[in-house]
Amino acid sequence: MARYFQTFRLFAEVAEFLLLERPERRLLVDLSLEPALEPSLDRPGRNPYPHRTTYTLTDPFLIERFLEDVSVGDAIEAEGTFVQSDYIPHRTTCIDTTFLLLDFRRLSHPEQLIPAPAEFAADVLRRLRLH
Repeated sequence: MARYFQTFRLFAEVAEFLLLERPERRLLVDLSLEPALEPSLDRPGRNPYPHRTTYTLTDPFLIERFLEDVSVGDAIEAEGTFVQSDYIPHRTTCIDTTFLLLDFRRLSHPEQLIPAPAEFAADVLRRLRLH
């Protein structure tokens, strides 16, 4: 029987990242599929990326390359895999899904990115077949 792997490929804006040294060295990267919101006078201190997802880099070479090449606000193309495992405590909740980045590249012209209309995404999902 063939083995199938859960993978992803995305284009996103880097919202934030955090380097952790313990228990093992890893880089947590928050990515947003939407560009940052403009600052607003009526909501000071509001996070400019309200909708984001955290991805993890564990490969030492990729961590160093990310830290050298990428800044908050940069657009990247990334690919990786995700798994569900036992629940891991995180702040006041638990996490069971981990998104692992396996490769990325910084996009040099993020202003050329245009979000796809919702109808397009719905059509793609309708045609998607899982075996």
